[in-house]
Amino acid sequence: MRIGNWELRIGMEKKKLRRASCRRDHQGQALHILDLPIHLLSHIIATLPVSSVIRCASVCASFRAIVSDPRFRYLYVSRAPASFLLLSDRDRTRLLCLHSWGSASFLTPHSSSSLASIHPNRSRNRNLTAKSRSRSKSSSMFELKLKKDLELVNSSEGLVCLRGSGCVYYVCNPLLGEILQLPPPPTTTTESLAFSAFGYDTLSKRYKIFQFANQFVAELYTLGDHAWTTIRTASALPASMPNASFDPSLNGALHWPGITTCISQLICSFDLRTNKFKWIPPPPDLDIDSLSGITLGVLKGCLCLCFVVPAANRFETWFMKDYGVQQSWTLSFYIDINSYCGLRLLDRHRPIAFTNNGDMWLKDGSVSDSYSLVSYTPQTGSFKLIHTPKVSRMQAIPHVLSFVSLKDIVNLSGTHLSLHTLTVKSYW
Repeated sequence: MRIGNWELRIGMEKKKLRRASCRRDHQGQALHILDLPIHLLSHIIATLPVSSVIRCASVCASFRAIVSDPRFRYLYVSRAPASFLLLSDRDRTRLLCLHSWGSASFLTPHSSSSLASIHPNRSRNRNLTAKSRSRSKSSSMFELKLKKDLELVNSSEGLVCLRGSGCVYYVCNPLLGEILQLPPPPTTTTESLAFSAFGYDTLSKRYKIFQFANQFVAELYTLGDHAWTTIRTASALPASMPNASFDPSLNGALHWPGITTCISQLICSFDLRTNKFKWIPPPPDLDIDSLSGITLGVLKGCLCLCFVVPAANRFETWFMKDYGVQQSWTLSFYIDINSYCGLRLLDRHRPIAFTNNGDMWLKDGSVSDSYSLVSYTPQTGSFKLIHTPKVSRMQAIPHVLSFVSLKDIVNLSGTHLSLHTLTVKSYW
C-alpha cells in the first residue's frame, strides 16, 4: 500500500472523506485511514491548509485528538508556509491575514486570482479586471478585530507582536484570536525608540521582546516574566532606519541595519541567548555612501541584505550563506529599476518578506494608494500585483500560522497578565 495514493481531502464533506479514506490492500483486506500510525497521521495532517486542519478536527475524535496534541501544534509551525499579516493604516484595529497553500506560491500569473501580472513599462493607471480581483481558491483570508489602535512589530515562531501607545506591547495568536497585554517597559515614549523587535530564544524556548531605547541602553522582556530588564552597552550603537528590518529574527538573534558611516557597523545584532550585542560583517567591498534603501530580512534561512545602488540604477538582494562568515555573502538577484514593473523609484517600494519559494513581497511606501503590495519572482523576472480587499494603505509583515495557544506558553497563574480572546472572522 502506498500512502501517496490515498486521497486525503479533509476539507471535503464527511461523506466524501469516509469514501476516500478506505482502500484495500493487495490481499483484498479493507484498510482505513485510522489504521495508520498516529505519528504518520500527524505528519499527513500537518501538510494540509489551516482551513482543512480546522475541518479535520471536526470529523472525528481521533483527528481532533491529533490536532489538539501540543506535539502536532509545534510540528505545524515548523512546516507551515509564510502568510502575511496586514494592518490598515487608516483603521489599526483590523488585522487581516492573507495566505495560500499547495505550491507555497500565492498564485501563478495566468490564474484567476487576487494577483494580477504587472509587466514592465505598463501604465500605472490601468484598471484591474473583475477576473483579477477575485480571490483564488488557493488563498484565503481571515480578519481579527482588535480593541485598540496598534502597530505591527514583527512575527516569530507563530506569534505576533504589536505595539500600542506608550510603548505598551501585545503578543497575539491571530489564528486562535488570543491576545496578551504585557507589562509596560521602562521607556514608554516612541519618540526615543530606536528599534524594537520580537524573537524566539531557541536555547530557553522562550519568546522575548527587545527594545533599543537609545545608543547605550536596551530593554528586554521575556514572555511570562513580571517585568522588563535593562541592558547597557559600553559602546554606542547606531540607531535603526525606519522599517529597515522586515524579518529581524534568525539563529536566536535579532538584526537591524544601523544609521552609520562605518561599513563595519552596518549590521547590528542582539543575541537573545547571551544578551550580547555584536556586529555582523556586511558583503565585502560595499561603499555605504553609494547605497540607499538598506533593509534586512531572512531569505530561505539565511540573513538577507537588500539595497538600491542609484548609480547602477538597480535594486540588489544579497544573502549570507554561512551565518557570520563575511566571504559567504552572495548576490542572489538584482532588479533593473528601469523596468521595475512600471513603478518609479520614488514610490519607495521596500521588501517586507520572502515566500517559501523565494518570491519577494514589496510594500509601497509612497503617499499614493495604488500598487500597495507587489510580488517579484526572481526565477522569471516577473511582477504581480497583490490585491487586498478592504485594505489600501497598510502595514505588512510575514507570519507563520500556528495552533499553539498562548496558554501553553505562558503560565498565567500568579501573574498580572491577562489573556483575552477575540472574534476571528474567516473567509476560507
